[in-house]
Amino acid sequence: MHIKQILVVKETSDNERRVALTPEAVALLVSKGYRILIESAAGFNAGFKNADYIKTGAEIFSLTSAGFPANTLFLRVKRGNATREQIESKLFQTNTSILGFLDPVFSEPLGGNDIANWRKAKINTFSVGLFKSLSAQDPKNMQAAMSRIAGRLAFQDAKKRYIGEKPIKLTVLGTGPAAFSAAFEARKQGISVQLFGRQERYRAECDAKGIVYHVSPAFQNQARFIQPYLKEQTIVIAAARKVGEKATILIDEVNLSILPKKSVVVDLAISEGGNVIGSKRDQVVVTNEISIVNISAYPKAEPKEASEAYSKCMINLLEEILSAEGEILFEHPLLQECWITREGELNVALFQGFGAIKVAPDIT
Repeated sequence: MHIKQILVVKETSDNERRVALTPEAVALLVSKGYRILIESAAGFNAGFKNADYIKTGAEIFSLTSAGFPANTLFLRVKRGNATREQIESKLFQTNTSILGFLDPVFSEPLGGNDIANWRKAKINTFSVGLFKSLSAQDPKNMQAAMSRIAGRLAFQDAKKRYIGEKPIKLTVLGTGPAAFSAAFEARKQGISVQLFGRQERYRAECDAKGIVYHVSPAFQNQARFIQPYLKEQTIVIAAARKVGEKATILIDEVNLSILPKKSVVVDLAISEGGNVIGSKRDQVVVTNEISIVNISAYPKAEPKEASEAYSKCMINLLEEILSAEGEILFEHPLLQECWITREGELNVALFQGFGAIKVAPDIT
């Protein structure tokens, strides 16, 4: 898969203000000989003007009925909204690839119209939220970089939403970057925190921060293990997720009934199906005076900082998956982990465990 240019598209999902590459990152790519196109105003909401990109050697691209240029690697943060995806599906040219958070299991239905369009157009698509082999500290790990911001903002958001009379006490479920970020933010504010994980190795770090750490026994139902600890907890951040695996329901109807009235429960595992019964993507659901919150992209609330973090990871990733001649190295282990479609083929293995897949009948 040989590309002639990289195109940074303007984000169109709801309230999305991030951009896939900052001017600083673009300057680095231009210095290495890549042709970079920036869709007009792509960086505006993150604080970057067209002129900032032009100074780095990028070209400003305006989408017209002529469509996108062929042999292009699209970079984006999130999938476009429904209107944008419909427009794009009619304007793709040959040898097009897309890289970003593409959330394939949230196609409606699974393997639905958008993915069907990618297949029909023989678009190569890669979702950066699907990497399994990258550690949380890896400089290519966009998911971890965004999760650190998301965890902090999730706690701040939950604190604002909580209107109960009991003092704030935080329970965090999970030991990933989002979970620890939420816990650390609460401790900075002097708030009591308990955290649930599956491995003893996190105890020392938690003890050092004044966090009570509980290890869920492998042989016990996790929701039932958590249950006795919830009676006085007024905020729950649920972030127990593994890439490519359906999330476990940890806050079920019984656990919801135990929480104090007006408690706030934030589900950060919704991309894998959710940790909280009744949670819905980008909605606040109130059940028996308990608010169940999901905001799929907390980092978009800090677009400049989040764009800088995302962009740094993107540069590090491109250095590995692109050759100096502009070849996308499809056989690279990271791309093998995250591809969704390739020249009409669907990576069916991505959807195993998430439900039935509706596959477009004609992809030739």
